Amino acid sequence: MITTSASNSDTCHGTETRCECGQLIAKVRGQGIELKCKRCKRIVIIPFSSIEGWSTVAS
Repeated sequence: MITTSASNSDTCHGTETRCECGQLIAKVRGQGIELKCKRCKRIVIIPFSSIEGWSTVAS
């Protein structure tokens, strides 16, 4: 897994976040974050309530 700390504002547009290469990473949808598996193309929504520490960040 490759991670980067790029502060390029072009990678975040409203409710979606993209890699520097342009690939979509995640979208904010309703009450969760939507992720798409690159291998099988399934879409998974992770509810904000299940993300540890989210209530302290969202406040």
